Amino acid sequence: MKISIVDIGSNAVKYKIFNSENFELDEYYREPLRLGRDVFSENKLSESTISKLIDLLVRYSEIFKERNIEQTYFIATSAVRDSENSDMLISKLEEKNIHLKILTGKQEASLLVNFNKDIEDSAVIDIGGGSVEVCINSKSNMHYESFQLGAVRLLNLNQNERYEAMSQFGAWLQEFSPIPTTFGLGGNLRAIMQANDHKGVINTEDLINLIDNYNRLDEDILIQEFDIPKDRIDIVPIAAEIYLFFLSKIGAKTIENSFSSISDGLVRKVVTGEL
Repeated sequence: MKISIVDIGSNAVKYKIFNSENFELDEYYREPLRLGRDVFSENKLSESTISKLIDLLVRYSEIFKERNIEQTYFIATSAVRDSENSDMLISKLEEKNIHLKILTGKQEASLLVNFNKDIEDSAVIDIGGGSVEVCINSKSNMHYESFQLGAVRLLNLNQNERYEAMSQFGAWLQEFSPIPTTFGLGGNLRAIMQANDHKGVINTEDLINLIDNYNRLDEDILIQEFDIPKDRIDIVPIAAEIYLFFLSKIGAKTIENSFSSISDGLVRKVVTGEL
């Protein structure tokens, strides 16, 4: 059976199609639509953005019908859950027979548990546009939390607001230090790796050099030579600051990038009947 998961994030709207028997990914597509631009500056989605999002989700629905997908789940995270007019969006989508589920930050963080539950003294971090989720396996005890530190969100915070948010994040991380092994999910770390032709595990000290090199590259080179999505280029440096802060506070020695995301956690919950 095929299952499609639509991840409505703060910087893009993605779908993944999975085989429910082995959880293997069959298809992936990403559409840049920065919902966080509205929400993190005006506290709500604009009518124009809502219209674009609905049109996109209707198109996705038509694709899933063509692919004979048996189950489809539309999941929204940080930007939509913080939007003052999310009820309007839900109502308009219901008219299109699209049922939207908005995850809380804690629910979103819990989706990371399966990633590192069997790796003792490890941590996994997912830096999104609106929030940062972390799951820590410390002495075989799982701890997970969500923080209002997404890369798009930070574009709209002043220095004092950034400092306060990062301080809270750091205080929580230090409770578990040292955690030597870490994993970074999603496209921000992947972009840094791609721009440096690097794969696999990287020493945390060497990551600083990769970030410096990324920041020196022209936008055209990042797009044309390294296939970095244009809408991601401006947020990668901010995400990089979060990665380095995270690694420092947790006392990590290495970090490894993974293509996994909350969609991978969601499909497992769907199959097991938890969603």
